[in-house]
Amino acid sequence: MLDVSRDRVPTRETLEWLVQILAGAGFNELQLYVEHTFTYTGHEAVWADASPLTHDDMQWLDGVAGAAGVALVANMNGFGHMGRWLEHDEYRPLAECPDGFEGVFGGGRSDPTSLAPTRENADLAVSLARDIAATVSATRIHIGGDEPFELGDGRSADRVAAEGRDHVYLEHLNRIMEPLVEEGREVMFWADLFRRDASLIPKIPAGSVPVVWNYEAPSDVSWASFIPAEMLERLGMPDDSNLGFVAHARLFIDADVPFWVAPGAGGWNTILGRNPNATTNIADAVDVGQANGSPGLLLTEWGDNGHLQPLATALPSIVRAGEAARRGEVPSDSAVWERVDELADLPAGTGQLLDELGAIAEGVGATMPNGSALFGALADTHFPVMGEVDSDGVARAADALRRAVDWFARGDLSGRPAVLFGEMAAAVALADIGLRRLANDSGVDATGATPTAGELDAAIESYRAAWLSSSRPDGLDDSVAKIQR
Repeated sequence: MLDVSRDRVPTRETLEWLVQILAGAGFNELQLYVEHTFTYTGHEAVWADASPLTHDDMQWLDGVAGAAGVALVANMNGFGHMGRWLEHDEYRPLAECPDGFEGVFGGGRSDPTSLAPTRENADLAVSLARDIAATVSATRIHIGGDEPFELGDGRSADRVAAEGRDHVYLEHLNRIMEPLVEEGREVMFWADLFRRDASLIPKIPAGSVPVVWNYEAPSDVSWASFIPAEMLERLGMPDDSNLGFVAHARLFIDADVPFWVAPGAGGWNTILGRNPNATTNIADAVDVGQANGSPGLLLTEWGDNGHLQPLATALPSIVRAGEAARRGEVPSDSAVWERVDELADLPAGTGQLLDELGAIAEGVGATMPNGSALFGALADTHFPVMGEVDSDGVARAADALRRAVDWFARGDLSGRPAVLFGEMAAAVALADIGLRRLANDSGVDATGATPTAGELDAAIESYRAAWLSSSRPDGLDDSVAKIQR
């Protein structure tokens, strides 16, 4: 599943390239996560400035993917994550909190993100699902439904107080799913609000498929040590979330209800990836999924906070997930590197470099939840950078970035897909600025001078040019706006 709603919508050329990579890696399905970036009929105000995927784009891609043995499955949202709809005056009255709400992650009030759980809004979501599903051959559809952060804080407050937040949520989700199931569709949904209350599990309608997501490797460090208990509850996190998929899927396992597992490629909020975490996260998903008869694994690559990471950063995770899901274990690093080079027709050693770049952020000591400290030093995000910066780790990261600059500047790469080398070169320049900011702000002298405004401007211009070589133009300004000046 590729996020095409956080600013970056790929060109047809990039999508065709991705399909060939996925087919070669053993994947049999592709989902493009849509919020506002599809030409929904009658809703032009929402997608007019988003370079959206058109009905024709989806039908074309359905044919391209099908010919490669990959099913294109519609993926959307129609409950939470609707901020790009609710910023328009004509849709704001549909919000749970039209005037905004106290943000889940702090930082004052947030603009509305969730639709109110009303019959009118359920009908809207069903109509959107039918519109996008009509463009593809697959009868399966993913309707999202995750993270309605402000549910119960506004128009549904009285009902939530009387009936409970989870039950109000489930009633509304069923209003969306049941008409689609009755039409013969298999309806997937994110299962994050089904991780704490076992009484909800039997009420999930037949014909629907819960997808249990978790993007962090198992750890002995409790999430309660850095995420307030109230926030964990609002997010639907189990108390022992740090244990990985066994905790997130426990209620489905206990009830013997089939579920998909969804680990992360881990590039979002990072610039170059979080590959050590992604590797263990994928292995954990495969272990728990196989042990409990999960019918599928959905590898996710989100684009939170500007989608700064190039698609190429996901290549090692794509290979790891494809091999592990089919063979039962994650292949060796050397096998992954070789397979990346082979799949993408790259000079020997490129796969290893991509994977090593995806590891540098986890070696600098400081961390950021659901992202990397390099990203936190570069971009505007609500997550804090935590921990002490390690000077040796910073030095190793700086060396890897210097080697990457030389590699991506090689003359024999000029004919390679821009989705690989132009974008990676631009990302390396941004990561270097993030690393130097992080080091210098922490008093670590291991990377050179503090980056100047001129260096940042030059890196942003390279980023803009690389973006336009692989992605559609609208969304670029919003992405650049995430980079701290």
